[in-house]
Parts: sequence; C-alpha cells; structure tokens
Amino acid sequence: QVWFKQGFMQCFCDMELPEVDEKKAGNLYSKTDLLKAVSEFFNDALPRMGFQEDHFWTNIRIMLCIICCSFGCYAQFACKFPKDRIYIGVCVAGYFLFSAMVALIDMFVIKTSVMCLKVGGETVFVDVTMLPFSQDMEIGLRKRIGPKKKAEVSYKTSVGRYFDSDGYLGQEEILAEFSKLVKKFEKEHSKEAAEKKKEK
Repeated sequence: QVWFKQGFMQCFCDMELPEVDEKKAGNLYSKTDLLKAVSEFFNDALPRMGFQEDHFWTNIRIMLCIICCSFGCYAQFACKFPKDRIYIGVCVAGYFLFSAMVALIDMFVIKTSVMCLKVGGETVFVDVTMLPFSQDMEIGLRKRIGPKKKAEVSYKTSVGRYFDSDGYLGQEEILAEFSKLVKKFEKEHSKEAAEKKKEK
C-alpha cells in the first residue's frame, strides 16, 4: 500500500476527491454491476471537479429516440388500418430508419463510454470496458470516433484494485488512475499540436 499512497499523493496535487456517495456493486461477479458503479462515480465526481461535460452526442441520440417514439405514437393512435396503411407503412419505415441511426451512434461513437468531457480543449469520451468472463477493467480516454478507433490513452488492471470484498468502489484508487490518464492525454495532445504547427 505504501507505493500506491505515494503515487496517489502525487496525482492529487491538482485533483481532489469531491464529496460523493459511496458506490457499491451489488454483485462482484456481475460485469453490469461493476460498470454501473464506476459509471455512477464518474458522473457524480468529475463534474464537481471542474470537468466540463459535452452533451452533443447524447442530445443527438435523445432527439433521434424522440423521433422514433413520435413515429410509433402516430401510427398507433392517429392511423386506422387498413384505411391509413400507407401512413402506417411510412411510420414503420421511419421508425426503423431512425432506430438504425441510434444503433450506429451507439456502435461507432458512444461505444463503451460512460460520459463525454472537455479535456485540454478536446471532446473526450471516458471509456470503461470489461470483456466477458474477464476480471480486467480498462479505463481510457478517446477523442476519435469510428469502428476501429480505440482510446488514445488507457489503463487496464484487475477490478480487485478498485473494489473491496464488500463491493464498495475505492474512489481514491480509481480517481488516481483517471488523473494519470488525463495528464498523459494532455501531454500527447500537446505533442500533436506542436507537430501540426511545425508542418505548417
């Protein structure tokens, strides 16, 4: 524990743990419960630490879902079959079209992110990933979107490092790792910006 406390204190020079409720995973063997606890912690803690949230893609997704629901409601309550079968067909086609758009956003943009932040002037997705039947959890920061785009910086370790035997999330531990990722991301981003200026 000594080596961790030393590293933790170094990371907390410019980041302090805000006051948030303890997060607990109901089942340590459930991937869903573990990811839910981490997601709730990040969503509660990071905005209180001064990180600005970016809701652009979330708002786009919500608008598409509203359009899907509107097609369904109109077909259900405003149309009579078979008199309005053409309108019903249009509503069905529209529903599946916009549902496909939501699926594409989830697959290629949001992926496994728990929230979207502004880091170093860039829009960054905070990805938290666990593969099925694996004890490892990977936390990453990703600014690019696309089917094969991975997190620019990431850290993978056993979930046992973040959760105790009772299922409570170690907030200091996971925030220390997040702090390291932010510093690493900002460093790499500054390098990329410097290289672009040289090219110009």
